[in-house]
Amino acid sequence: MASNITYLLLLLSCAASTEVLSATLMRPSCATGWFYYKSYCYGYFRKLRNWSDAELECQSYGNGTHLASIQNAKEANTIAKYIVGYQRIQPVWIGLHDPQKRQKWQWIDGALYIYQTWSGKSVGKNKYCVEINAKNNFLTWNSKDCNKRQHFLCKYRP
Repeated sequence: MASNITYLLLLLSCAASTEVLSATLMRPSCATGWFYYKSYCYGYFRKLRNWSDAELECQSYGNGTHLASIQNAKEANTIAKYIVGYQRIQPVWIGLHDPQKRQKWQWIDGALYIYQTWSGKSVGKNKYCVEINAKNNFLTWNSKDCNKRQHFLCKYRP
């Protein structure tokens, strides 16, 4: 009987180790200082950049990196919790913009513009770039002047 219990414990131990090992091996690594969520790596930068310079800096990391697109509420919540771990005051650039200045919002990385969570109107004079709003715990968006210098969030698929 004791040998059966020992054998069962050994099997359970191996199964648990295999599960942990496969989760570790299957999960791609992100650049140092970046976090992983649902097949993407995210980098939050507290440097002050206008929207275009923030996008260029994201691209400089390679791997198809751009200012972040946000596709659903779960992704938005994960990002918000991460940013709140660093600060609660400064808005953060994301990759949504209106390049033709006609209220036709597009993600810079080519993702479909389906999910949206505006804090108010998405229009305004010279407001063609989008920030995550600090006032609502980084869960809503504002359109802003693209020349405003602020923090930014990059994203890539490893």
